[in-house]
Amino acid sequence: MRSNKIFFLALFSILAITFTACKNDSEEPTPDEKVMVGFEFDYLVDGEAYDTSKVYTINGTAVKFSIANFYVGGITFMTEEGVPTEVKDKYLLVTPTSGMQEVSELEKGHYHMARFFIGVDPETNSQTETDFTSRDANDPLSLQFPTMHWSWNTGYKFIRIDGKVDTDADGVPDEVMSFHLGNDDMLKTLEFVTHKDVEEGEGHMHFEFDLATALAGIDLAQDHFTHVDDFPELATAFRNNLSSAFKYTHQ
Repeated sequence: MRSNKIFFLALFSILAITFTACKNDSEEPTPDEKVMVGFEFDYLVDGEAYDTSKVYTINGTAVKFSIANFYVGGITFMTEEGVPTEVKDKYLLVTPTSGMQEVSELEKGHYHMARFFIGVDPETNSQTETDFTSRDANDPLSLQFPTMHWSWNTGYKFIRIDGKVDTDADGVPDEVMSFHLGNDDMLKTLEFVTHKDVEEGEGHMHFEFDLATALAGIDLAQDHFTHVDDFPELATAFRNNLSSAFKYTHQ
């Protein structure tokens, strides 16, 4: 009789352990197991702090900036094994003063890489006038000032850099500079090795955006205006520079 009791107690213990293991495998992570991850972009001009009151020299030309805004979307985080976690329907409108912006809650752990694009996905970029105007005012894809939309029917400005450049070599910026990218083929995907351990209080990621690098190799005294279709080669050169203009800073 005693041996039967011992048998049933042992069987019950095994079943309890098995049930608990299965239950844990299927459970969603609790809020305590997730951490809010945010992105912050520090603006630089050839390594110097971005300042709209300052005149910089880029490629031998005096330049003064007034606007430098861009969209970030398609955000994806990847583990060491390459398993992706995609943050769907999330856009950030980044400006020099936007600071840290929340992206999503992630499970605690090590994230080897992060990927995102500068711009707006083709489906969203082709929305109707009603779709665009019905967005909440707090939505980064709603109507903005300064505007980040071409018109009701031609989509978003993925990145917008405005200011003035010196065209007569007297050191004083005197002509309008305007680099605006849009159109689906101007979408630029960027990928970063982050080696980020997402833990409590350690979820934010910092990036740098250097405007001088974004304009590298461009004769700004001559080529300082493109809205894509008017000067497509200049737009493409600017777009290609974005790969090196953004850096993850490991902070």
